[in-house]
Amino acid sequence: MKPRSNQSVQRLGGTIDQVNTLAARLPGERRFYLIAAVGIIVVVLAGFSIDFDLLFDMSSLSFLVRAHGLVMFAWVGVFFAQVFLVALHRVDLHRRLGIFSVALAFLIVIIGTYTSIVAARLGGNHLPPGIPAIPFLSGSLLLLLTFSVLAGTGLAMRRRPDIHKRMMLLATMLLLDAALVRFISAYTHWSIEAVWVRNLLVLACIVVDTLRYRRFHPAFLAGGLLLLAYDFTQVWLAGTTAWLHFAKWVLT
Repeated sequence: MKPRSNQSVQRLGGTIDQVNTLAARLPGERRFYLIAAVGIIVVVLAGFSIDFDLLFDMSSLSFLVRAHGLVMFAWVGVFFAQVFLVALHRVDLHRRLGIFSVALAFLIVIIGTYTSIVAARLGGNHLPPGIPAIPFLSGSLLLLLTFSVLAGTGLAMRRRPDIHKRMMLLATMLLLDAALVRFISAYTHWSIEAVWVRNLLVLACIVVDTLRYRRFHPAFLAGGLLLLAYDFTQVWLAGTTAWLHFAKWVLT
């Protein structure tokens, strides 16, 4: 039997079934997150395509760098898999894979922190072009802290799907900075910074979500403000006396 639309139900004098209304929206929402997950993979592959030759010869990379790259790529792959499983209505497998996501999030923070400190200590070619060790360290560690808050909140709120999926999307998009830096420097003549390109992508997701549901979801509001706070705080933090003392202590 074909379900009636809300308008036809109202014309017949009936009431709108909110459960059926939500169910009708879900297929479109699954497409939205699937498109977002595919877009993230495209950005990552495009950005790191300049390092494609390293896949055939990793002798120049340390074990730490390999481990860091592996867990980062694994997170993007797991995010896509999780979205795809929900689209296939395999929420049971989605929840099982979620256990691995928790462990992977811990690995990203632990390995990422150690990698950032080692890179800052070594300096030179181990740092992004034009970025001194102390600003690099402040940005890297603050990024990992922001990721911890976003991903941690998303994983903790797994019983609230509306919050869970939005936080996980923002946490994953935060990790796009490295890929965007590589893509912009290698393939474009843009003068825009990678963080603003990432913010534009985040804004696009928020706008689509807001137009679909006709409201600004609190999870996107809080997460979006946290991303902006990270962008400005990392610049401010690198110039504070307390951070300079701490960074010098870490780097010695």
